[in-house]
Amino acid sequence: MLLDYTQPLKDKVLPPRKCMVKKGTIDIDVVEITPVVWKGRLMRFEWIRDSHFGNGYYANTEGCCYFRFVDMKTGEYTPAFARNCCFGSAHVEGDTVYVYGVRGSDGGQIITMFRSDDMVNWEQQDVLTFPDSVKVYNNSVCKGRDGYYMAIELGGDKEIVGEPFTSVFAKSDDLIHWTMLDMGTHVYTRERYSACPTIRYCTCDDRYYMIYLESLPCHRWQPYIVRTPDFKTFELGHKNPIMFSDDDDKIVQNPEKFTPEQLEYINGAINCNNSDVDLCEFEGKTVILYSWGNQFGKEFLAEAEYDGPMEEFLRSFFAD
Repeated sequence: MLLDYTQPLKDKVLPPRKCMVKKGTIDIDVVEITPVVWKGRLMRFEWIRDSHFGNGYYANTEGCCYFRFVDMKTGEYTPAFARNCCFGSAHVEGDTVYVYGVRGSDGGQIITMFRSDDMVNWEQQDVLTFPDSVKVYNNSVCKGRDGYYMAIELGGDKEIVGEPFTSVFAKSDDLIHWTMLDMGTHVYTRERYSACPTIRYCTCDDRYYMIYLESLPCHRWQPYIVRTPDFKTFELGHKNPIMFSDDDDKIVQNPEKFTPEQLEYINGAINCNNSDVDLCEFEGKTVILYSWGNQFGKEFLAEAEYDGPMEEFLRSFFAD
């Protein structure tokens, strides 16, 4: 349920606050990503798809989709793992990294966990199974007040999903054993398209914040933010969307890593989408990764930054 927010819009004042700064394109055709801090290093989890175009540095040579991590400082990447899995996300707890992905190459019914202390050797275990009438896509995990929570994007059966896409939620005490929350009451939202969720918990106000994708008129998709104390009632941010597709997305961070043809491909691409937003805090700043493109397969990975801690960034879209 989305709480009414018209009265706060009338009554409250949103003071001037810092904004994120777009830093530009990192790669071609890498979209479902998670930045994490592991053993003091800023790492980027990536799902490399079958049709990966790449720029020669990140190209898919495995013959199938897979997962990996990239050191965002050195550019070095880990060995491929989780072959034939898709739509993954990552979470770090201590020195252990947990990855959750969907079996298959284009959505499926089983979420599998991969766990490692070195990003080379991986244990795996199936943790959630859904009925054949739905398809599972993106997911996101955070640590909350009383355990861990996962947001899961579903499509498929309208009796379960409503208007696809829709987020449902699961809870765990140990990041291994997961239990679904009641999908009849713990859901966002069956009323309209709401895709690719990313959830984080703010200790300062004891609420969960979720960034997700809204479908707007005239073939546009932009990221919005809501917050909730219980995954049943949601408050829409007063400052939405949190970013909007523009020419700053096409700034290329390291043009020397791309061929002239790839630079021309980036510059000439239609851009009507900022999606798949994910984020982490590193050295006092908020690192934000997202996709831009045309929502028809021409997609690019880009980075943004907020000069402040992640909780401050998330709360900056609300009027308190």
